[in-house]
Amino acid sequence: MKATKSRNYTPWRVGALVLVYLLMVAHVVHWKLAGRTLAPLELNEVMYTLELGIVTAGFIFMALLVLLTMIFGRFFCSWACHILALEDLACWILGKMGIKPKQVRSRLLMWVPMGAMFYMFIWPQVLRLWQDRDLPTLHIEGDGSAWSSFLTSDYTRNLPGPWVTALTFFVCGFLVIYLLGARSFCRYACPYGALFGLADRVAPGRLIKTNDCDACSLCTAACGSDIAVHKELAMYGTVVNPACLKDLDCITACPGDAIGFGFTRPSIFRKRSKERSMAQRYDYSWPEEIVLAVLFLGSLLTCRGLYGWFPFLLALAVGVIFAFMVMHTWRMLRLPGLRFGSVQLKLSGKIKPAGMAFGACTLVFVLLVGHSGLVHFHVMRGEQLVEHMGSQGHASEAQVQQAIEHFESASGMALMYWPGVDRKLAYLYGQGSNLTAAEAPLRRLLERDPSDAEARQQLVRMFESLGQPQHVDQELRAMLAAADSAPEPKLALSAAYELQGLALARRGDMQQSLGAFQKSIEAHPESASAYRSLGGMLAGAGQVQGAIDSYEESLKLDPESAVTHFNLAVVLSGVQKVGLAVEHYLQAIELSPADPEIRSNLGFIYLGAQRLDEAEEQLEKAVDLNPRFAPAQFNLGRLRQAQGREGEARIHFETAARLDSRFSNQ
Repeated sequence: MKATKSRNYTPWRVGALVLVYLLMVAHVVHWKLAGRTLAPLELNEVMYTLELGIVTAGFIFMALLVLLTMIFGRFFCSWACHILALEDLACWILGKMGIKPKQVRSRLLMWVPMGAMFYMFIWPQVLRLWQDRDLPTLHIEGDGSAWSSFLTSDYTRNLPGPWVTALTFFVCGFLVIYLLGARSFCRYACPYGALFGLADRVAPGRLIKTNDCDACSLCTAACGSDIAVHKELAMYGTVVNPACLKDLDCITACPGDAIGFGFTRPSIFRKRSKERSMAQRYDYSWPEEIVLAVLFLGSLLTCRGLYGWFPFLLALAVGVIFAFMVMHTWRMLRLPGLRFGSVQLKLSGKIKPAGMAFGACTLVFVLLVGHSGLVHFHVMRGEQLVEHMGSQGHASEAQVQQAIEHFESASGMALMYWPGVDRKLAYLYGQGSNLTAAEAPLRRLLERDPSDAEARQQLVRMFESLGQPQHVDQELRAMLAAADSAPEPKLALSAAYELQGLALARRGDMQQSLGAFQKSIEAHPESASAYRSLGGMLAGAGQVQGAIDSYEESLKLDPESAVTHFNLAVVLSGVQKVGLAVEHYLQAIELSPADPEIRSNLGFIYLGAQRLDEAEEQLEKAVDLNPRFAPAQFNLGRLRQAQGREGEARIHFETAARLDSRFSNQ
């Protein structure tokens, strides 16, 4: 029997999904015309809320969706998700071409979405607790912040470029469907689907049995999520599987009006039958499943963040595709016959032309992943060395050179430009004796993006170190000229004037420097950085009260800045406002507990106030954090001397003198 027209929900769902894309286009158009719009409703902005405490529109959107899912079930996935719209469109197009993708069923790959969700949303919090870091305070950021909560002038702040977006849509919405079957991205990659699946378990809104069912299984055949709908209705009177996306195709397919939407006991409170509710026979043995998992993890680790742009969702999809293609090719080589969908790859021990093409694609894929893995290894090794140098507090020429070699190897091997590699090279060359070598990677960065403020700042600092003020001025003019083409022109202009103010201050031209800082603040009145830099300039010029006022203004705009608290504490201690200085040092330590300089300074103040126990706590911690930080060693030596422990004091004094010659005659 044919379903009645009134129960055909497909046109409504198609209309809803088309409307989603129209709203996305309207959002971008509004941003282009107005210059400012609602912050992107990106679900992954939940990570930034959990890490930074900034309540974003994306976080509120996600919270609302989870709440609605906990009541009505997973309607969002099939009625409003733009990726699922592409997946279903791919199935429709392939169907028109006479291609019906075969559903691939894997035990272990089914856990990828759950693992991805854990990695994105839960693991950072576990790590925070392990490191004994406080939870962030939820707060609203205004439009002046790069991560503003609701309105922003940088709509693309958390979005990939158009080419990466197109590639992600093609791989996640089309290629993965062709290879692994309908809605396979939802099944094997989507972390948000895993979260919605958990929420669905407590939802009373479900598909329920509303009439006598003759078990014709047309509902199961229509289900794009591969659920044995007729069996679940027979066993439970409702669909309990959290993979149900509530697309209502099963209702449309039912000839007897036996299925409908209603409210009933949530599936989490139901005793599940041992019989699997998903109509699946797994395609792989357990040894093959383990190999699939290893292949997936290897590809994911290789592709995640590759070239500085490979997004996480795309890496998940590529990892699943890579594992499938390698396994399928291996099967083709060892089995007498094999098909891929309706295509015969191998028959009677002979590989067909289609099989050769499939194998060739797999070989190219393996070579690309292997090459990318080697590039990524050099980058990761270089980053480990840089991190190790940072933890030591200094870097030897040999260590710097070793890190440079890794990044140069990655740069030479890379098939695409990797901006992060050039940034690291510029930093490392700046640490070594060959300072001018930093110019080449910085020029490459600026050639790619003339408004790159970070690269321009490094060039300015390099030319200042080389004593070439004419080149400094040239770069500052270029930075000001490029500000208009930056994603956020006001921020870029403010940063350019701030850098100009710092350069003029270092030359001793305080009047011109003050003017530049004032222009920086006028360009972007909510720039905490500009007020902080102004405070530093005024402190250097001996204008203490002006410096204090500037630092306090900076803290109003950014109260979570450990650097500003530290700088203000230094100025306050210099004018004998010790109590206030201690308060800001303590706040700086709370925000940056691993900074030995803050603890050393605070320990010095406690020592001067004869608060020896508190001084000992801070100075010992400073030395533990960085034994090569000479001021901490010297201050700890003074403490030991005050405690009458002359032998220990001598050791710390000698260590400080060995690390820094300034302490040799003290």
